[in-house]
Amino acid sequence: MNTNRSLIIQHWQDDTALERFQMISRLTDTSLDPAKRVQLRYEIAARNDVSYKTVKRYDEAYQKDGFEGLKPKSHGPRNQDALPENFDELLQQAIQLRREVPSRSVEQIITILELERQVGPGILKRSTLQRHLYAAGFGSTHLKTYREARESSSRRFCKPHRMMLIQGDLKYGPMLPIGEGGKAVRTYLSSAIDDHSRMILASQFYDNQEETVVEDTFHKAILKFGAFDACYFDHGSQYRAKQLKLSLAKLSIKVKSAPVRSGKSKGKILSEAFYYPHILGNHCDSEGFSLRMFG
Repeated sequence: MNTNRSLIIQHWQDDTALERFQMISRLTDTSLDPAKRVQLRYEIAARNDVSYKTVKRYDEAYQKDGFEGLKPKSHGPRNQDALPENFDELLQQAIQLRREVPSRSVEQIITILELERQVGPGILKRSTLQRHLYAAGFGSTHLKTYREARESSSRRFCKPHRMMLIQGDLKYGPMLPIGEGGKAVRTYLSSAIDDHSRMILASQFYDNQEETVVEDTFHKAILKFGAFDACYFDHGSQYRAKQLKLSLAKLSIKVKSAPVRSGKSKGKILSEAFYYPHILGNHCDSEGFSLRMFG
């Protein structure tokens, strides 16, 4: 058995044992009486679409040998003659079924193949198909990794050219003694950056976060760099104001909104315009906040 095959089998065994442990985790309570254990086994079997005997076998194996007892047995290289003649075709069908619905279990895939008369009842074994799906990169662990990567990458986009999309946002700034009688007032940093280059087109601190602040920010950005194709805002009331949308529409600038409660989708402007405000100019205080405000 070569090294690559050994690693594949080892990972498959570990992942399968983890799936089985998660399935029977409620049965690991040592205080369970026999009647309650039987009841939980039936509940787990129904919830996971497996037989009671399967859950019982996993439970007993874990009680006897712990996590190691949940690992499927490896018998070394399989005899290809023991596989159905059309096994390669069956594997491709199984992969397609899992691609269509990633949550499908191996048992469900085998049932579908049997109902479609691709293979006779009882010929295709669960452990065999599960092992080959894992080797092909379609095990449950693989699919979870792909899904998480896809969800994460969907939040990381970048336009191919400058001035195709401008992101705008408001962030809290420092408290400064600029109010009446030296009263401390909360400041707000309003910024607009280019999505492609991450260049800050306009960024300034204000003593409020009203609609006029956003209008002023984009007014300055357009005067200096010209009109752009679209802008990207969150759902703050400042960015939903009618006058702002009207002004942008007159310049044929489309307004796009970030998904609700999706802070990561605004990560570019957060990091560039807020955490690195020293790039705004040379007039900064000791904390790096620009003091070139209100004018």
